[in-house]
Amino acid sequence: MDQTDSIASALEKCASEPVRIPGSIQPHGALIAVDNENLSVTHVSDNLFDVTGLVPTQALGRNLYDVFPKGTRHQLVNNLLPDFLNQETRLIENMTLNGNALLAGAAAAGQATVFEFEPISLQRSATNSAISQLAFMTTQLQGVGDKTQLFDKSVRLLQMLTGYKRVMVYAFDQDGNGNIQAEAVSSGMESFLGLNFPAWDIPAQAREIMMQIPFRYIADVAAAPVQILAAEGYGTDLDLTNAHLRGVSPVHMRYLKNMETASTFTLNVVVGGKLWGMISMHHTKPKVPDQAIREVCRNFVRLFELSLDNIIQRERLQRLHEAARVTTELTTQASGNAPPSFFNQTLLDRLRQTMNSDGAVLVKDGVTLCSGKAPGTAALPAFIEFGLGLSDGFHSHRLAHDHPEGSAIVGSAFAGLHITPMREGCFIAFLRSDREQVTTWAGAPEKTLIGTGADARLNPRGSFAAYKETVKGTSAPWTDEEHQIASDVWAILVASERQALIQQTTRQQKLVIDELNHRVRNILTMIRSLTRQSRSNVDSIDDYVETLEARIEAVATAHSLAVEKPEAFVSLRAIFEVESKAHNIRIRRVELFGEDVGIRPDVAPVLALAVHELVTNAAKYGSLSEATGTLSVAFIKDQDGMTIEWCERDGPSVEVPEKEGFGSTLLMKAVPNEIGGTIDIRYPVEGLEASIFLPNAVLSGARFIGTAAPPVVPEKGDLPPTQNARREVRCLLVEDSFVVSMDTVRVMNEVGLEQIQTAMTIGEAMTSIDAGLPDFAVLDVNLSAGQTSLPVARHLLERGVTIVFVTGYGSDAVPNDIIPDANILRKPLQRSDLEEALRKVKL
Repeated sequence: MDQTDSIASALEKCASEPVRIPGSIQPHGALIAVDNENLSVTHVSDNLFDVTGLVPTQALGRNLYDVFPKGTRHQLVNNLLPDFLNQETRLIENMTLNGNALLAGAAAAGQATVFEFEPISLQRSATNSAISQLAFMTTQLQGVGDKTQLFDKSVRLLQMLTGYKRVMVYAFDQDGNGNIQAEAVSSGMESFLGLNFPAWDIPAQAREIMMQIPFRYIADVAAAPVQILAAEGYGTDLDLTNAHLRGVSPVHMRYLKNMETASTFTLNVVVGGKLWGMISMHHTKPKVPDQAIREVCRNFVRLFELSLDNIIQRERLQRLHEAARVTTELTTQASGNAPPSFFNQTLLDRLRQTMNSDGAVLVKDGVTLCSGKAPGTAALPAFIEFGLGLSDGFHSHRLAHDHPEGSAIVGSAFAGLHITPMREGCFIAFLRSDREQVTTWAGAPEKTLIGTGADARLNPRGSFAAYKETVKGTSAPWTDEEHQIASDVWAILVASERQALIQQTTRQQKLVIDELNHRVRNILTMIRSLTRQSRSNVDSIDDYVETLEARIEAVATAHSLAVEKPEAFVSLRAIFEVESKAHNIRIRRVELFGEDVGIRPDVAPVLALAVHELVTNAAKYGSLSEATGTLSVAFIKDQDGMTIEWCERDGPSVEVPEKEGFGSTLLMKAVPNEIGGTIDIRYPVEGLEASIFLPNAVLSGARFIGTAAPPVVPEKGDLPPTQNARREVRCLLVEDSFVVSMDTVRVMNEVGLEQIQTAMTIGEAMTSIDAGLPDFAVLDVNLSAGQTSLPVARHLLERGVTIVFVTGYGSDAVPNDIIPDANILRKPLQRSDLEEALRKVKL
């Protein structure tokens, strides 16, 4: 038998492994199976006495009524699960057998019911009830907008709820390969985010079981399995599909050991009647998930499935509506005396995008139009002849395999083809490139064997380092929605031409009138707003005139910059220089640092008015109101946009204003609403600070008008503190309330802290510290069971870690003689309080 035959034989053995009837269970619990008809005990686990105090040989073959005491047997009989109930599992109230306090559950097993028992001592006490935990997690998934948001929220919630070190969303493709699409991983553990896992890691029979059960956990990968004993006349082939304690395949055990995983908890995700994927949780130590946690997760994964299905259906509906929207959008894009070919070409471009294709070809009435990638000039005539010769539609995502002749015509660059005839002499085709893409596998996906010949078995990979494999000859498959769009092309084409021709006769004259009205209304609205709002907080007519003139001048100056060269962007630096010029006549009191960029002309007036309000406020009440005061403005560019850091110093003491004037209202509303950015104004006593973020959508690094001087690069220490520097800070949060912990993480994220490890107990905190010392810690003073976080605080302070406390008990919660000068914040944690605390410790 050669290597290929051996691998094929090993794969066949793996696929036929009796995972439903392993003949063993995990050793942390015990099992009894009872015939639903005659109540005879048909099977028991070999460790039955250790867990329940019942002797296996005295239970096998006997009637349930003869084995269990009166109260217990009544519970068990009431929880039998015959087929007609159509129920796979059921929880049973806690019970005591021979002095052993036990959790109990029932699982359907064909004509029998399996009763599982676990010692209550294995359960850790939860700080929140299962109902409140589930209610909280449910609210967190409400309103999620897309898969990324759903996945990221889910892995963070589940990691915090369960305590597992790695939580992953694992999606299957049509061939059974898996991909990690989201991950929450504790420091010190390897990240698998984005990696792919070959289909044989989870064989088809395992995926079939996953379709039937909501979750599966393995408490200890290294634990020896416990054998199942059968009564006389019964074999050991007891179906344990629904049993929580079901034994684990030795191959899978080796696989998990190779991953350095000691225990797992998996939630199976079924969408649209198909196994979509799973949420897989890994831990570095043995772990039995609490029964309450299992039930929360059982219900949570159902909510996850509904949310995911809703998003998928919404995406499908959006794609179907996209084709209908094309017609309307074409008419709004039309202008002048564009010929019909303009509409055909625009339609083709839009449909190519809607079909997620790399290229498109439209053949209509002897005219050929191409969009994106298409067969080259030499191949195009043969391709047109090929398409016109098809009487029925054709599609493939592996063209060389399904239609070698068509593949030879379009060339090896394309692996996907979708052709739809519309009428005689007319067809539309969409092409997808060969995805000759580099796929990152979690370890080399080659198959290796243990043993030789007929005894050979698959050997799990020993390394999960990223492995690159080039996948050739296929493209993404065509979906049902895309088939529908392609079949509707002819109707869309005719409708778009007709509507465009009707509307283009009136469009030009209306366009000019509408644009003029729009500009006039905008100017009048802005002047009216300035006139009304400028009369607030003035003492005289002269003050009112001066304020109004200054604001109109700010708008006019920015407008002049914008219209001087309408095709160019406006210099951000120029806007600030114009506004600060009056304060730099004798001595330079306003310093500008950093990179200059261009601002879109349509948003420049709004930004100029916002800058004017900041400068005016500084001159009236802030640092520029006194001769010694200074103002620094730093422009910090990153991949997402531009952050403007405003910092006033050496002026009068700052107080939070009691009411908002026009300037404050304009700043807080105009920047997010008109510019699409964000603004954060802070009032430390030493001087006002503000952070204004401008997204890339309103910026340009290309040609812009304004000052030509090269940008000044600030020295280290010149820039005000920013959130960017906090992204690398490793944090520890100790909080025993699940809900409060989630809210505190949110506040920490808002101030730029992203690497956060959570712990609910002193033990979890110490374990986390041993795994990796944090740079900063937030500690809830009073924990459950009368404990405090002071031992953790002392442990961290001895190692030089900066800490802050949060408490609902006031400033006396941390005795000064134990931890002098403790930094104590009140619950619920506020962003401003945390920001101030971080500023004090220079983070």
